[in-house]
Amino acid sequence: MEMVNVNATWEMPRRGAVKINVHGFFSEIQLANGNRSGIGVVVRNSRGTILRMLSGSLGINERGNNELYAYLEGLKRAYAEDYPAVILETDHVQSYWEWKNSTIEGGIPEHAYVLKQLNTRRRDKNFALDVRLTNPEDNELAAYLAEYGASRWNQMVVIKRSFGRVYELWSKDMGLGPVGPQFRAVNEEEMAVEVMEDGVINPPANMFVMVEQNDEEFMQNENAAFGDGFMVQIQED
Repeated sequence: MEMVNVNATWEMPRRGAVKINVHGFFSEIQLANGNRSGIGVVVRNSRGTILRMLSGSLGINERGNNELYAYLEGLKRAYAEDYPAVILETDHVQSYWEWKNSTIEGGIPEHAYVLKQLNTRRRDKNFALDVRLTNPEDNELAAYLAEYGASRWNQMVVIKRSFGRVYELWSKDMGLGPVGPQFRAVNEEEMAVEVMEDGVINPPANMFVMVEQNDEEFMQNENAAFGDGFMVQIQED
């Protein structure tokens, strides 16, 4: 039987610090919108709460440079939000070591500008920066945002709310499990049910109830409505 690593997980930063996960997406061929690269950034606090996300493309057509700019975009967000202590995580091994060794060995000439900017941030005495290398499976949220942004935008976009796949990946990182409908609890009031004396549960008048109709029959019914992704029909008094 093949064994899997059940201990690999995204780790929360210490209290008072934020963790910024970054990823640079790169495609050898142009995407439909002309992009070849994308950047994803996720900022989270010591409770794992998402504070900010960045997704988009800077139009960089070289893989290593794009990865380094992913770091820079994360640090720019930290500076803009005045976070004093930052853990910066990436899953890109080559760019991690290039930046780490750049003050000793220098860097690739095409990367000189962004490396200089990164090292300026690292030397800031009022800014506690800890740069770490992590596993790809612990960086999936940033990776998703990088690919998502590459396929949609030609600039960086600040995202303030989670959505769809973002919520799934955040829940996985937090150890909160699946997010499908069957795993979501609802308030009693949302169910809006009345329990009869004989134990039979009846829906109250005007409640949305499921109906067994095919699509054509449903769409032809003037009382039809949509709710939470399900086709439902309003029950009359």
